[in-house]
Amino acid sequence: LGDSIAEGTGTPDDADLRWPDQLARGLPGAAVANLGISGNRLLLDSDRNGPGAQARFDRDVLSLPGLRTVLVHLGVNDLHQVPVERDPSRMVAAYRQLALRARSAGLRVVGATITPFEGWTRWTPEQDAVRRQVNETVRTGRIFDAVADLDAALRDPDRPSRLLPAYDSGDGLHPGPAGHTAIAAAV
Repeated sequence: LGDSIAEGTGTPDDADLRWPDQLARGLPGAAVANLGISGNRLLLDSDRNGPGAQARFDRDVLSLPGLRTVLVHLGVNDLHQVPVERDPSRMVAAYRQLALRARSAGLRVVGATITPFEGWTRWTPEQDAVRRQVNETVRTGRIFDAVADLDAALRDPDRPSRLLPAYDSGDGLHPGPAGHTAIAAAV
């Protein structure tokens, strides 16, 4: 369950280089459903980008037959789209609610940390502070059954609010093909 990063922005069209495609190739005998929607948010619905994760969870996740695990990879759009989310506790509460709904349906739930996005046109230091607070809670707060630390996998160690240059598609937000490979490995 994700946004434009899961959808594959930053990878060539029809090249099957998105991280869900790469993950599927590494899991023979399993199916991976890519539920990424560009611009999708954790907390809010959007006329342009559709229902947010809370609203689409039953339709897009719980309706899938045979599903055993869901990976929640959302939050970056909440930090930079208007209205901007400035309260990390609201995001954490939304993650907890999704995890509870998944577990109530008998699913294992994996949470992903929010990737760095300094260099994106709407990045601010304040948004990055919220991102770091949310990520710390995701890592240590026992919200999910497991954590895919995409922040750690993709960030530049010298500038942790940025993607590692080799992983950046060029816009500061979306990973390129090598970044998608790193995400698949981290998951």
